[in-house]
Amino acid sequence: LLLSSIIAANLAYYWFVTKSGVHEQETPLSTDSKKPLVVPPPMDSLGQGTRMPTPEELEGEARYNDQQVVKASESLNDPNPAKRVGGVEQLSAFPTPESEQILVNTLGLDFDAEVRRAAAQSLSVFKQPSQKTVTALLTALQDDSEAVQREALNALAGIAGRMENGTPPFQSLLANLSNQARAKRMKSGVRQSLLAFLKDQQPSSFSLH
Repeated sequence: LLLSSIIAANLAYYWFVTKSGVHEQETPLSTDSKKPLVVPPPMDSLGQGTRMPTPEELEGEARYNDQQVVKASESLNDPNPAKRVGGVEQLSAFPTPESEQILVNTLGLDFDAEVRRAAAQSLSVFKQPSQKTVTALLTALQDDSEAVQREALNALAGIAGRMENGTPPFQSLLANLSNQARAKRMKSGVRQSLLAFLKDQQPSSFSLH
């Protein structure tokens, strides 16, 4: 009789809990209520207080870049044009004065058109190219390969786009480009692209005819 009473009491309690929606409080995953909440910093504060590199770190980076330039330049002596293209592309990842001069030499001297095209493309990464680079790219507009001409034009257009409109360097570059457009060795498709670029820069001064 006692056992029957206990069972009946448990069933009655289960029925009450089920019908009334009363549940035991779940145990939280973490009982550490004192753990602080991590709040991410405002987006406009990101980058503030970043540690500046030390002179030793800057020197080490420069030394590493020089080593990579030397390693990449060694590939330019490979008889396989594909290996030379790889070396040229690697030089563009380390835009130092040394790599710039090597690319200028490659653009003017390599006998393979694809290597010269890659050199012209790699020179476009230099944000402040030397006058030698600009001259080499202008000369490349008369290259035997249309692909080289077009890549040189793309690089020169990028250089012009980074110049302040109306300044003497900007006007000088446009004048040189205009002279190149009259050269007979320029491929017709490249010439049309160049003339369109010049007209876009100074509509009143250039004509497509």
